[in-house]
Amino acid sequence: MKNFKKIIYFSLLGILFISPAFAAMQYPEIGGININEDTSAATYVVYFFNLAIAAGAFIAGAVLFMAGVDYVSARGEPAKLDSAKNKIKNAFLGLTILLAAFMILNIINPQLTSINISQLEKTPDKEIVIPEGSGIYLYDSVNYVSSENEEPVRITKTMGGFIESNFANKAESIKFNNPTEEFKFGAVLYASKEDSAEGSGSDLRGNCAYTLSDVSDLSVAVNDKENYPPIGRDKLASMLVFKTDGGSGSIKIYNTINCKDRTDEYGVTCKKKKYDDCEISGGSGFEDLKKACPDFKGDIMSIEAGDGLGILFKATSKNEAGRCHYIETNATGCVNVVKYSYVFNMNDKQYESTFTPKSFVIFSLVK
Repeated sequence: MKNFKKIIYFSLLGILFISPAFAAMQYPEIGGININEDTSAATYVVYFFNLAIAAGAFIAGAVLFMAGVDYVSARGEPAKLDSAKNKIKNAFLGLTILLAAFMILNIINPQLTSINISQLEKTPDKEIVIPEGSGIYLYDSVNYVSSENEEPVRITKTMGGFIESNFANKAESIKFNNPTEEFKFGAVLYASKEDSAEGSGSDLRGNCAYTLSDVSDLSVAVNDKENYPPIGRDKLASMLVFKTDGGSGSIKIYNTINCKDRTDEYGVTCKKKKYDDCEISGGSGFEDLKKACPDFKGDIMSIEAGDGLGILFKATSKNEAGRCHYIETNATGCVNVVKYSYVFNMNDKQYESTFTPKSFVIFSLVK
């Protein structure tokens, strides 16, 4: 009997110590997780968390089994019976503690016992790498030609001015070299305005237009959408650059903050809800806001939209030159608009301190 007990003990110990060697060759599936050469570190954490629980239950079961063997083989000897009983009691106590801990954590917060791999694997936003040569090229002559002593300027990010490149108010044509069809550059063009108190138009100020296409002559519109009305030659003072897949989208505007409908003093939603919000969409050029939302009243205070949209608001109607305000949506789903922003309501050439654009265009962005 003693030899039999030793065989059992050493067999169990062998399983515990040898199992890592087998695991090194091929890990068993635990908790629905398979380990392979592509497994991430976060998945290993979840795997061994489940393995620890299984191992604890296995050890307790093994002790219980061996205690049963001791109890049967005691043959009435008080010392062996007491030892076997203590092992059985401790095994049950261990199982009870293991089960109780799991249940308590599950009652407090089920997520504590359900580790989500996606929570551990913080996958960074995949930034699109801009290949060498891709970008927006500015030329100091029409038809994408540079003068003898002037190289074209390559732009891949927003430029508040072209002082460093010594290219302020020199651009006469623009050419896009996009990496892929799914990743296109877009640009909001800001013109200098010497006759204005706003100065040269740097820092994304001044009259604006946008374009997603080549502009062979900045004094001529590409179509009735892009570079329309034309910025003009030797007028480009700053440029906002964004990345788009060429699509559009829809947003919901509110005249209240935090994308909430207006309520009365008792917190009850006002009956005239149509005056509080409006859903708009558009990606085929500037659209008149009044036509898109004829019943919308007040100023735009917040915008509700999914992540990955760019909205360009303009202070004048779609066919007129005017100042622009660009906003990108985020994962929160709601963007509060700064009321006293750069786009003001124009009334007899006087700028009122309210965010009341007259037209808009929406772009679908890539990151």
